Amino acid sequence: MENMNEAQNIFWDLVDQTKMTEKYRIDKNLQYLKVAPLNVLKNIFIQYRFFTHYYIADLGILISKMPFGNLKSILAEILNDELGNGKSKAAHPILYDNFLRSLGIKNEELQYESTTCMPYLLSVQNSLNKNSWAYGVGLRGMGGECLCQIYLSTMHEYFSKNPEIEKIKQNLEWEFWDIHIGEIDLHHQTIVKNAISEIILEYPDFTKDLFDGYIESKTAWDEFWSQIFNSAIPFGRENERRSYASQLILSTSA
Repeated sequence: MENMNEAQNIFWDLVDQTKMTEKYRIDKNLQYLKVAPLNVLKNIFIQYRFFTHYYIADLGILISKMPFGNLKSILAEILNDELGNGKSKAAHPILYDNFLRSLGIKNEELQYESTTCMPYLLSVQNSLNKNSWAYGVGLRGMGGECLCQIYLSTMHEYFSKNPEIEKIKQNLEWEFWDIHIGEIDLHHQTIVKNAISEIILEYPDFTKDLFDGYIESKTAWDEFWSQIFNSAIPFGRENERRSYASQLILSTSA
């Protein structure tokens, strides 16, 4: 039992170190959303939309591969929440589309998939299918819940301060964001973490797979967001975000 507890502590120490570094970097990268033109914000939001759909499919794949137990049931509950708990209009992708439409994005525009963004969503799904269930827990159980929440909360923090958004905020549909930056998502993180700790105690040999999956998730998130920005910013204006990011780094180090 002592060795199992040690494995658990080492695992969460590694995750926490990685998460802190990632949180700092995500914060710096997404601060551009405070000043991005509205058309760029819309393009970013549209590409993120496809994650909300893939995440549901990915959770289904992961749950189907997992052994019966607490974590499997918790992830099934989270999936049920994502699906709207039996109410189609409450499904989270639908709520997100409501937000996009309230921004003035047309239905046909919602379908635009960037050819540079989609490969990263597909690669995660392929990894879920070919790797162990424990690897999948790190990839989507942790990467989907924990890293996704960092991106969503940081994203909301900065785009909501954008002057273009502030002008129209009273007309926007905020329900998706109310769910994902509030107590519900934080509660999900806590219960998922506790259930993963139980998994490590029960299956200590799978600890490496858990961490490897988490690292792949981090890399996939980084690349996905890099391509979201690349596809969203009009050709010839790419240096605007880089210049803004450089100013942030200089002001932080001064």
